[in-house]
Amino acid sequence: MSVKNESISEKTIRLTKLVEWFDGGDFKLELALDKFKEAEKLAIEIEKDLSSLKNEIEIVKQKFDK
Repeated sequence: MSVKNESISEKTIRLTKLVEWFDGGDFKLELALDKFKEAEKLAIEIEKDLSSLKNEIEIVKQKFDK
């Protein structure tokens, strides 16, 4: 369930809720694989977003260092 234009913070909150599901009372083994795949995909998206943000920050920093 990917949401367009979702911020890193919003994605992190969604990931946290997915991880909490595994420890919660609603845990069902039949759903675990799907939830895990969703969490993994979301974690990859967050990692890409953070990498992109880091690159943008480095570009701005280089402009100020000149």
